[in-house]
Amino acid sequence: MTTPGVEPGEDEYGFYVYGIVGDVSIPPINGLRKEGIDPTNPVRALPYRSIQAILSRAPLREFGQEALEANLRDLRWLEEKVRVHEGIVEMVSAHCTLLPMKFGAIFLSKSRVEEMLAEHYDGFVDALRRLEGCREWGVKVYRNDEVLEDRIQEVSNSVRKLAAETAARSGGAAYIWKKRLEKSIASETALVSDQCAQSSHDCLSTHAKGAVSNPLLGRSITVDVGEMILNGVYLVSDDHLDAFQTELADLRKNYGRLGFTFSLSGPWPPYNFVNGFLTEGVVADE
Repeated sequence: MTTPGVEPGEDEYGFYVYGIVGDVSIPPINGLRKEGIDPTNPVRALPYRSIQAILSRAPLREFGQEALEANLRDLRWLEEKVRVHEGIVEMVSAHCTLLPMKFGAIFLSKSRVEEMLAEHYDGFVDALRRLEGCREWGVKVYRNDEVLEDRIQEVSNSVRKLAAETAARSGGAAYIWKKRLEKSIASETALVSDQCAQSSHDCLSTHAKGAVSNPLLGRSITVDVGEMILNGVYLVSDDHLDAFQTELADLRKNYGRLGFTFSLSGPWPPYNFVNGFLTEGVVADE
C-alpha cells in the first residue's frame, strides 16, 4: 500500500528541501558535495521554470511526521542532521544565491515540491533578485561593565561631583551618598550602552540592504565576553562589504576605549532575510 499523494515506488521516501536557487542554466551543485541528509541519497536540483529546488530523498522512517517529532527530541540525532543541513546550505550559498529552508522541510512527493515551487514562484523570484550578490553578516556587541564604569567616573562631571561629595561624608550619610553614586553610575552606564547599541546598528545599517536586531543572549551564555547589548544581522552586498567592514572598524575604535567589544561573524545564508514560509521547517504534507 502506498501513502496517499506519493508517487509509485516512492512511498518510503520523501523529499528534503534545503533551499531555492535561480538560473536553471547553471547546475548549482556540480562539483560540490553530493551526500544529502540521508547519506545514501545525493543532493540534486529539481528545476521549475527559472528556479530550482535543492533537495535529496529522505527516508520517512526518520523524516515522516511522527518520526521527525520523535527524532527532534534525540539531541544526538538532531545535532548530526542539523550539521549536515547547514553544511549543504552553506556549500550551495557559497556558489550561488540561495533562499534557505529551515531544518526539517519535508515533502512526500516530487509533485508536492513542484506544487510548492509553483505556488510561491513569484515570491521566490523576487526574493532571489533582492538577495543576489548579498550575504548575511552578524555583529554582536558586548559591554565590559568594569571598564565602562571606570571611564564614566573619569569623564562624567556629575559622577565626579557625586564621588567627591561621597568621599566627604561619614557614617550613615556616607552610606546614603554611596548609594546615590552607584545609582548615578548605573544610570549613565545604561545610557551610554543604549547609545552605543543604537548608533552601531544605525551606522552598520547604512551599508546594508537589510538589517535586523535580534533578541539579546543572556549573561548565562555571554558570561565570558560581557553583557550583550546588540545582536544585529545585516544583509550586505559584496560591493558594499569593504565599506561595512570599515564602518565596523571605526565603531571598534570609537567605542573600544569605553569597554565595548564587537564580534563579526559570517558570511551566512540569509535566514534572517527570507519570508516566513522558508523558515517554517515543517513536514509539508499530511
